[in-house]
Amino acid sequence: MEKFREWIEQLSLVFEKKTIDALFPPLIFFLANQFLSLAFASELTILYLLFLILYRIAKGHTKKYALVGTGGVLLSIGFSFLSGDAINYYLPGLISTGLIAIACIVSLVIHRPMAALLSHLSRGWPIEWYLRDDIRPAYRNVTLIWAIYFLLRLIIQVPLFLMAEFSVYFYINTIMGWPMNIILLISTYVFGIRGLKKLSGPSVEEFLNEKKPPFEGQKRDFNKTVKKRGWDFCPSLYFLRLVKAKD
Repeated sequence: MEKFREWIEQLSLVFEKKTIDALFPPLIFFLANQFLSLAFASELTILYLLFLILYRIAKGHTKKYALVGTGGVLLSIGFSFLSGDAINYYLPGLISTGLIAIACIVSLVIHRPMAALLSHLSRGWPIEWYLRDDIRPAYRNVTLIWAIYFLLRLIIQVPLFLMAEFSVYFYINTIMGWPMNIILLISTYVFGIRGLKKLSGPSVEEFLNEKKPPFEGQKRDFNKTVKKRGWDFCPSLYFLRLVKAKD
């Protein structure tokens, strides 16, 4: 039952308000472009963003909260409008996907898993703990899952982008968005916790207290959200939002 509650806690973050906000701009842009024109689609999407920002500010949300994803959407609109081709709306997202995939691969090559680095930055746990031989493989496997996911997106989406298949790209991008993100988030949690348990390494507290084996181990919080400068920060969700902010 406790595991189920933890999963619900993670999934609730996927559907929080500022995350849901990111779903509407590409949908508005797609529908307006299909039935009207590229110029009207751009104007309507920008109008939606303006109303969204004003609404968030009126609700008393922070400026960072109100501006989440706005910059990426404006950049996407700019690319498509200036080029005169709607498919270029997805160019920033495609570039960010490629950069994240490269970052994941490089982090694996240098034995500094991206999942471990993000967790270290968010929680402030000692980097030495993450780099232990009985801890690092768990974060390496999670980073490998991330790398495969983003490489798969590139393999599918790059050909569609080059062929300017705007409608097909929209549907594929939607399917590989939040539905796949939920699967990725749960997989990250399951593989992370199982990996740490199998490795039998120390928990962070045990590491800091210099306890000797056998260890009780890190049983929770592999993927748990923590406060980071006023933001809810979850390593996996942070990675997913890097792409969704521009999708």
